[in-house]
Amino acid sequence: MNETTNDIQISEVASELERGPLWLRDKRQSARESYNNTPVPERGLHLWRYTDPARFVIDRDIVADTAFGDNYDIVEKQELENLSQGHLSALVTDLGGRDINFHGTDNLAKSGAVVMTLSEAVKRYPDLVEKYIYQLVNNQSGKFEAMNGALWNDGIFVYVPDGKTVAQPIHLLRESGLSKSAQFPRLLVVVGENAELTLVDEYGGGSTDESDGNSYTNGAVEIFGLADSRTRYVLLQRQASAATSYLTHRARIERGANMLTIALAFGGSLSKNNFGVILNGQGAESNMYGLLFGSNHQHFDNHTLHDHAAGQTRSDIDFKVVLRDRAVSAYTGLIRIDRHAKTCEAYQENRNLLLNKGTRAETIPELEILNEDVRCTHGATIGPIDPMMVFYLQARGIGYQDAVRMIVSGFVSDTLKQVPQDLQERLSEYVSQRLEHI
Repeated sequence: MNETTNDIQISEVASELERGPLWLRDKRQSARESYNNTPVPERGLHLWRYTDPARFVIDRDIVADTAFGDNYDIVEKQELENLSQGHLSALVTDLGGRDINFHGTDNLAKSGAVVMTLSEAVKRYPDLVEKYIYQLVNNQSGKFEAMNGALWNDGIFVYVPDGKTVAQPIHLLRESGLSKSAQFPRLLVVVGENAELTLVDEYGGGSTDESDGNSYTNGAVEIFGLADSRTRYVLLQRQASAATSYLTHRARIERGANMLTIALAFGGSLSKNNFGVILNGQGAESNMYGLLFGSNHQHFDNHTLHDHAAGQTRSDIDFKVVLRDRAVSAYTGLIRIDRHAKTCEAYQENRNLLLNKGTRAETIPELEILNEDVRCTHGATIGPIDPMMVFYLQARGIGYQDAVRMIVSGFVSDTLKQVPQDLQERLSEYVSQRLEHI
């Protein structure tokens, strides 16, 4: 990426995106103007301490719509089988925001739940979409969030009415194009009062050869959990080896609501994810589990936020990192407790396991506590596998490589147990592949 990259602007919103009601077109234009008027973040400042922001600028003159990789068909077939066996409530396939297809949603509709494209939801549920979209991820979130706000083609809308439960997960399978492609996936989720939803948001595909050019994904996720709702959101990022990914996730949960976020990152050459939950009502609880397994020269940069805007709320983060070869991970986690949010509990832990020399992990837990009536702790560790643990296993006749695999498997097992059934087998395969040739 050369220096002129910083000057790239969105000259106009493409005519095919100029659709929908006036308020939506105005928001797109506002996002475009905000992107153009906001400088690329300065490297070295806070969340950009370890990653070059210029690498997420997309030159639209050199990107184009492309075909999709062969692996997509294999994964789609697996998930269709999971749907037929009753492990899923519905499956949605999203090819770069250009071709979005739905499976099983007719049965889901009988329960009152709604799953459709954002463009269709704007027509059929205009008040609901206008009330929530762009509320959590918008121009104020940053330059790259404004980019998504201006350029998303079509997205996915999920709505669970008050008192309804979606028994099995809804699985979103999002596929990126090949080299020099760019996609801007967007997701809006509203879980009604005392409603329940499990959502798997899987990102695959992308460029496999850096010499041909990277693929680019810039995604935005907004989730609203109304009073006493229960939401489980699982993100799986397994993009190809020359994919660049930037994702911003924000959820806001109200009184008595419960949110479980599971972030799983295995793929891509460069990925930056920003997860955040706002606890906006008394009794709200958010738990966040993260698992990242990097290899080769992968670069990961993750940020988490728990924002306690109301009192008597509770949050917990457990983010684990495993690195091998020359992989790099940077983690920054912020717990913020408002001045009026009394009697809150918040915990944060980031553990990094380095399997060989040459890997690098950075961790910065942050606290912003504005009142004294709280219980709050955080901790972080970075280091290799304890040699005494390896020695203990070898003393019982277990070879070195098998001993390492057993220890790493134990390290990640608590997180994988939280994952829905349809994903567990594939995730175990990803972990096993990373542990080959140690």
